[in-house]
Amino acid sequence: MTTRRIALAAVAAATFSLALIYPAAGARAQGRAKPAPTMAPQKLTQPTPYPIATLAPLTGATTLPYPAYGTPVPGVDRGRVAPDVGATLTLAQAIAIGFARSPALASARADVGVAAAAARLAGSGLLPSVAGSVSLDQAHSQVGASSGGTTVTTTTTSTGTGIGTGTGTGTGSTVGTSSSNAIRGSSGANVTSAGVGASLRQLIFDGGRIASSVRAARRSETSFADAYRRQLQTVAFNVASSYYNYLSSERTVQVDLEIVRQDQVQENLVRAQVRAGTEAPAQIATAQLPTAQARLAVVRAQGAEIGAAATFANAMGLDANVRVQPVDDAPVYTNTPLSSIAIPTYDDAFRRAIALRPDYDASLQTLAQAKENLRTAQLGLTPTLAGTASVNDNSTGTNLGSFRASQSLGLALSIPIFDQGQTRDNTAQARANIDRATAGVQTTQLGVALNIKQTLANFVTAFAALAQTRQEYATAISNVRATQAQYRAGVTTLPLLLNAQVQLAQAQSDQVTSVYALRQAEQSYLFAVGSNYDTSAAIGTRPPAPTPVVPAPLPHPTVPVAR
Repeated sequence: MTTRRIALAAVAAATFSLALIYPAAGARAQGRAKPAPTMAPQKLTQPTPYPIATLAPLTGATTLPYPAYGTPVPGVDRGRVAPDVGATLTLAQAIAIGFARSPALASARADVGVAAAAARLAGSGLLPSVAGSVSLDQAHSQVGASSGGTTVTTTTTSTGTGIGTGTGTGTGSTVGTSSSNAIRGSSGANVTSAGVGASLRQLIFDGGRIASSVRAARRSETSFADAYRRQLQTVAFNVASSYYNYLSSERTVQVDLEIVRQDQVQENLVRAQVRAGTEAPAQIATAQLPTAQARLAVVRAQGAEIGAAATFANAMGLDANVRVQPVDDAPVYTNTPLSSIAIPTYDDAFRRAIALRPDYDASLQTLAQAKENLRTAQLGLTPTLAGTASVNDNSTGTNLGSFRASQSLGLALSIPIFDQGQTRDNTAQARANIDRATAGVQTTQLGVALNIKQTLANFVTAFAALAQTRQEYATAISNVRATQAQYRAGVTTLPLLLNAQVQLAQAQSDQVTSVYALRQAEQSYLFAVGSNYDTSAAIGTRPPAPTPVVPAPLPHPTVPVAR
């Protein structure tokens, strides 16, 4: 009798311990200790460990230290808020900031300006050349005589200016003497010359060499403009990719925290079973391993989140320590259809890409430029004809005032005879550049085709994966609710309920991955087509806090009649 009372007391203590930690487990233990009499089916109100978990809206604010487990490191967190940038940005706003602040775009704009200046410079040879001149010269001569001979010294000073008039003075002295070295007298005269003139030269014929150079320079300018347009698309793609990577990393932290909570519940259950004597103490270490692994996943997810936040800020041209929260436009854990673009066929997408891709057009412009350069090189031995005209007005004497006008008109014909083979070598080089440009067009076209095929396949896969993960999530919710109902009725065990919760957490993680993978695949396809910053107006306008799925209620199970 004493032994039986001790055993009953141990069972009661274990039941009380389970009831304190998990009321459902305690109630079920009490039911086994005292079987209920036969009764009609009735609805029980036995509680569950916790309700179905949903993810909170992303606001950018968090009280979680970094790292969440271990010793927090001050100064290494999600950064600060910039005063001139909004704390929350939509995708369109983030792309606009990237356009305004990107140094790569500033460099591309400068390249376009340089190419435009080169095109204007290439056409300057077709314009007339006009020059003006103004000159003023003064000469002074001095004659010296002596008993032994005569020495004459002449000093000339001249002054010339391009515009206006000028005066000049000259001085002279005896620099040579006769054999007697005695200067008996000197005399001198000043002569002044002045002139004003203008000249004109106009190219009449060069065989089209300058015109070909102008066309080649304009093709180069268009190519640089295409490079600038592609850089715009690259900035938009980088911003969008980092935008959704950041959202995905934030959601991953939330899911990993939920898994930690579930593992802690499982660990507490094992501890209660050990205290009740139904499990060996060694099972505690087994239960602690998933919790430690889940905490490690949280710390790693936090690091990935901080890195994604820095990448997002950097893509917009901001300091990496600036914190900006992107608006979540992806409906997670909802039945709301994900708004996106229609998936075209490969042929339609390829034709659209060929028409829109600036880098493909840039390769065509480079080929056209190479052909124009070949024409220019082939005209190296072509004669050139130019017209010339000049007007001059000159005066020479002791006093300025007697000017005489003169005019001239002429034609200048230049016929190259031998240029040391420069025309031949330039032509060969130009032909090689054409071959290289043709290969560049083919390479770009093949790259476009590969991009379209890969991004379309990823796009279709992402859509299908999202549909499957939504089905997985809906099934996991139904499984949890059914298991909860069975647990309330006392017809299942707590480990089975916790296993259903783990499956739900995995379904949540899979859907987070698939939702943002679809957004990434969407942006990759738009970038491959060449229209990623001019897309559907529906993208980026969905609410940032979607409503969690509320599944249909399940019929409450009946309690079996005890026999």
